[in-house]
Amino acid sequence: MSDNIIVKSVAGTCITFSFILAGKDASPILKNQTALKLTKTPPFAGNAITQSYMTVPALLVSFPPPGSPDHKDRARLLGRQWPLCWTVGNQFFRPISTLGFLGYAYAGYAVYREGMLARSDWKLFGVAAVLHLTTILHSALNMQPLNDQLEALAERSSEKELGEAENVARKWANWNRLRLVTPVVAGSLALWNLLSL
Repeated sequence: MSDNIIVKSVAGTCITFSFILAGKDASPILKNQTALKLTKTPPFAGNAITQSYMTVPALLVSFPPPGSPDHKDRARLLGRQWPLCWTVGNQFFRPISTLGFLGYAYAGYAVYREGMLARSDWKLFGVAAVLHLTTILHSALNMQPLNDQLEALAERSSEKELGEAENVARKWANWNRLRLVTPVVAGSLALWNLLSL
């Protein structure tokens, strides 16, 4: 590993970012007709686990089946609640993932430039950068359309789209698991790289 304190600091910060993206976050307290509340956990300890395993399941508790009298109201409520759920990710975690990508790319490049003695470890930072880039692209290409569909439930969705509300939310939670895995793998590789040299 590089003896450059800047490279070590950047890599260490990016490792922190990777694990922030994966763990639990301070979720907003959600209130609806089923009186669901998510308890707050320490802030800045992550997002993907909470969203996939706590927030979405909490929003879907006792979700009425399509065609039932309460379904349309609950689907519209889900659409109104959804912006509260993804605002944190959109405004806070997207920059963290971007900074993680840039930081890992810088660390990999800086170590690579040190020559033959350092080339054995630059690749792990490069893989970590690619994993963060994967998270960014997945968020933009796969997750944002689902966010838009969920938010549209609040007002501008057809009866058919309202009928698919629960399925779209579950699909979002499943796809969000990739955003759990990639930062954990990136952070683990970079941490291994940082500690083993």
